[in-house]
Amino acid sequence: MIVVFIVAPLAVVAASSFTATGYVTFPPKGFSLEWYVKSAQDATFVDALWVSLRLGTLTTFISVVAGVLAAYGITYNNGRLGAFFEQIFLSPIMLPGVVLGLGILFVLSASGWRGTFEGGVLAHVIVACPFVTRAVLAGLRQLDPRLEEASRSLGAGPVHTFLRIVVPSVRGSIIGGAVFAFVISFDEAVVTLFLTGPTFSTLPVTIFTYVQYSNDPTIAAVSTVIVVFCVILVGLVTRNPKGRHDR
Repeated sequence: MIVVFIVAPLAVVAASSFTATGYVTFPPKGFSLEWYVKSAQDATFVDALWVSLRLGTLTTFISVVAGVLAAYGITYNNGRLGAFFEQIFLSPIMLPGVVLGLGILFVLSASGWRGTFEGGVLAHVIVACPFVTRAVLAGLRQLDPRLEEASRSLGAGPVHTFLRIVVPSVRGSIIGGAVFAFVISFDEAVVTLFLTGPTFSTLPVTIFTYVQYSNDPTIAAVSTVIVVFCVILVGLVTRNPKGRHDR
C-alpha cells in the first residue's frame, strides 16, 4: 500500500502527459506526443535543463571531494571531536528546506552571490554534501583498519594509503553518495527558490513557475522525463549483477 501510495501520483502524471487535450486530464483522452515535442522546443525549459545539469555535475564533484574527506576525518577522530564534526556535516539534513533556504539567502545576499550560478553551487553543495558524507561514513565504519596498518607497515605514506587502499575499498559508497548528490541537486526546488535570479533558474524552479500560469500537459511531460531519468540513473548504479561478484 505504501508503494502504491508513492507510485500512483507518478503514474497519473505520466499518463496525463500523453493526452491529446490542451489541459491535464486523467484518464488521458486520446494519445499524443505533442507535449514532449513542445517542451523540447521551448527555450525556457532547455536552458533551465542545461543549468540544472551543469549545477548537478559541479555540485556532485565538490560534494564527493568534501564528503569523502569529511567522512575520513570523522571516522579516524573518535570521541567528542569526531561526533561534533559529524553533527556539523550532517546538520543540513535535519533542517527543513525553507529554514535552510532562508539562511543561505541571507548569507548569499550579504556576499552578493544571490541569483548567481556560483551561489547556487554553494547552496546545493550544502544540501547534497551530507548525503555523500553519510554514505561514505557507513562504508568506512565497515572497513577493516588492519588494511591501512598493513599498507603503512609496508612503507606507504598516508596519502598513498588513502588513495590506493581506502578509496577503492569504499568505492561503492562513494558512487552511491555521488548519485544521490546529483539527483538531489537536479531535483532541488525549495532551497533554490530563494536563490533564483534573472540569469539563474533551474529546471525544477522553472516547472514551479510554469505551473502557476499554465495548466497544459507540458509540465506533465517534463516531469515524466525527469522521473524516468532519475530512476534509470539510480537503477544503473544500484543494480548488482551476481556474475560480476562471483568472478
